[in-house]
Amino acid sequence: MKKAYNQTWIEHMYIQSTASEWVSKNLLTKEQEAEVKEVFEEKFYRPGIFVKIGLFFFAVIACSFFVGFVSLFFYDTGSEVGFSLLSLICCACFTFFLEHLIKTNKLFHSGIDNALLYAAVTAAMVPVFLLFENADTWFYCLLGLAILVPVILRYADLLAVIVAFGLLFLFMSSLMVKFPLGKALLPFGIMALSAAVYFFARKIRSIYYTACRNILEILALVTFYLGGNYLVVREGNAMMNDLSAAIAPQISFAPLFYFFTLAIPAFYIVAGLKKGNRILLVIGLLAFAFSVHTYFNYFSPVTGSQLLAGGGMLMIILAVGLIRYLHTPKHGISDEQEGKRKFGDLEAILIAQKLGQTPAESGLEFGGGEFGGGGAGEVY
Repeated sequence: MKKAYNQTWIEHMYIQSTASEWVSKNLLTKEQEAEVKEVFEEKFYRPGIFVKIGLFFFAVIACSFFVGFVSLFFYDTGSEVGFSLLSLICCACFTFFLEHLIKTNKLFHSGIDNALLYAAVTAAMVPVFLLFENADTWFYCLLGLAILVPVILRYADLLAVIVAFGLLFLFMSSLMVKFPLGKALLPFGIMALSAAVYFFARKIRSIYYTACRNILEILALVTFYLGGNYLVVREGNAMMNDLSAAIAPQISFAPLFYFFTLAIPAFYIVAGLKKGNRILLVIGLLAFAFSVHTYFNYFSPVTGSQLLAGGGMLMIILAVGLIRYLHTPKHGISDEQEGKRKFGDLEAILIAQKLGQTPAESGLEFGGGEFGGGGAGEVY
């Protein structure tokens, strides 16, 4: 599908951000950075965060007034078909203005285009709920995905990715809980789907979808862990079966979920350190902390205050020890903060520019590597 934003400018944004990292490490001078920005320019309108928030709310208010104005022509139409027609008209108008402003004002996730996109998607979803009022949950999820997938492919919007991810899991869960066996196998289904999404995201190479790929990886890793976490499975089982006991009853295959609760965070941490993947490492550390909470939630030999005090002291000692130990790099790991491994790609780009070639002619492909994309390598 054709992309809404200028992909060449997005690649130039990537090059400029990499050049800024080089400057922070004294690998480039300010003058060289300015030259890079001049050669690889991009003309997107990208305001600061506070201006972006203000523009977003201004656009939301403008969309609301527009809906109110158009609804005046449907004031005597109280049927579901009339409201659906109103929503589709608003959706078409919002999409038209969105495309027009992106082309003429060179917007790039600047607040206004985000608001128009969300307004168009919301207006497109209204007829789904009006015309299919008594449909099953899986049907709503399927129609929602049919709307969101093209939106993601064209606009690469992060919120759309998050909502689509949730709809995908809700779609699978709503089908599985209809059957007793499906309820029993739901944790394994969540883990399997999470793994499939993760490996799908790892295959995305286009720099246009770098942020979408990263958020998909994070969500997939989190849901894979939660699908195998003993506390989540035990309490979720009690909730699905309407068990109102003070303590949720024991679940089947409890030893297997004990193993998952401990093994998955350990695997994340080891794989993150081995591959230099910050996403895996951070999610693994957070998952390990939740695993500790899971254990002490059911088998706590100490009080909560004692646990917090002891855990805090242990973390401080461990952090100080690791900082001292890794002050000299060991096995490619150091306590020194390091950015993503983009330097090799930028060097190739600059050399190609000196030789009179474009990045495409030099054979450079954006978005590879093992460090969450963007030309990442094995060095951590």
